[in-house]
Amino acid sequence: MILYNYISFSIMFFLNEFALEKEGFQKHLQSLFEQSNFHHDEVFELRKKAWTRFLQLGLPDKNSEIYRYIKLRQLFCQQPTFFSSKNSLTKKEIEKFIQPECKDSFIVFVNGNYCSELSNTKAVPSSVAILSLQEAMATYGTFLTNQWSKSIKEEKDAFALLNSALHQQGAFIYVPPKTVCSATIQILNFLQEEQSNSLLLTNPRLQLFIGAQSEANFLICQKQSDPHAQLINQLIEVSLEESARAHFSQLYYEQPALSWKFSAFRATLKRNAYLKTLCISEGSATTRMDYHVTLTGENSEASLNGLCMVKEKREAHTNICIEHQAPHCRSHQLFKSILNDFGKTSFEGKILVKQAAQKTEAFQLNNNLLLSDYAHADSKPNLEIFADDVKASHGATVGQLDQEQLFYMKTRGFSHAIATNLLVFGFCEQIITMIAIPSIKKAVAFRAHHYLME
Repeated sequence: MILYNYISFSIMFFLNEFALEKEGFQKHLQSLFEQSNFHHDEVFELRKKAWTRFLQLGLPDKNSEIYRYIKLRQLFCQQPTFFSSKNSLTKKEIEKFIQPECKDSFIVFVNGNYCSELSNTKAVPSSVAILSLQEAMATYGTFLTNQWSKSIKEEKDAFALLNSALHQQGAFIYVPPKTVCSATIQILNFLQEEQSNSLLLTNPRLQLFIGAQSEANFLICQKQSDPHAQLINQLIEVSLEESARAHFSQLYYEQPALSWKFSAFRATLKRNAYLKTLCISEGSATTRMDYHVTLTGENSEASLNGLCMVKEKREAHTNICIEHQAPHCRSHQLFKSILNDFGKTSFEGKILVKQAAQKTEAFQLNNNLLLSDYAHADSKPNLEIFADDVKASHGATVGQLDQEQLFYMKTRGFSHAIATNLLVFGFCEQIITMIAIPSIKKAVAFRAHHYLME
């Protein structure tokens, strides 16, 4: 009885402490919203809608299904403050972080703020509009307001709503109909080093509209050298019109061990549209990728793929919802993780097929390779189907290296370390072959091949 009372008291104490920390974190966020200069900018009314919706939804807790694997208490016990809006970077300092394929087609964010003066878009067709969100409101205000209001109303992730309310200067990209961007557009978020005892918060936001029969490829990456605690709360929102095609490569490695990264990706596909995403991550204190893709038009297709390579005490989490609303649509998901030391990953994926979405084809697979007794992988694939003419499958695997394969390679003269790395690379190769950018493919292949040697 005494033990039961002690356990009950401990649980109640923990819950009360968590609630107080969560409340304190939200108060700090409210202070940032109220004390900022947001009421002077062109998107303030949309910010207010997002903030109101955020207050209705509230910050997540352990009862929140999509945040069950995230160490929220470690986040909420910190005091968030904005990164400085000052920018002392030069184009020369930026150049070394630009991929060779993107030397004349890159967009730069500094501390989450779009900086046109550091960007170079010579290789991008002149008809493509690249503006700050504030500038875009002058020309595309009606479209942006309608789209943004709809997404705020439907959004169920508190941190995505925080981005809508607290972002400082986002970017808007409009690719007009029948436009092909042959050059990959690199989007670099550079975080300048700052000294702070608080949790440095930045909210990079990217709004994209790909017109009918247009095509564009994007590389999204991040560079940060500051070892202090940071929360990068990113939102990418994409609209694909009829027969539009878009390919997104997201590259998040060499992240500081203390950084938190929440990245929300929202996409809507109309008739015959095609979307492909590929995310490479090595984790951080917590890295969370959240996808919600809606197939609204007949014969649209989405392919979502990812590779996590985590070690030490890093974490990488993936949450996905693909919503089939129209018939004859297809979706594919393939996410792989390799884990060493005390690394931790989670995968929670849902395929939602509405009643009207007959003739749907939807496939989902999550593979995890554990190289340590202390590594931990959670996987929860999920199908929710309301149509009766559907081809769908989902699956997950969690395992270790095949000892027979290791033994075979050793008998052929390979050392244990080299044999292990070759098998790890073989596990990753299916994802690596999907990378369309040669310099990125080479870099990721090298990191995968030397995963246990670093």
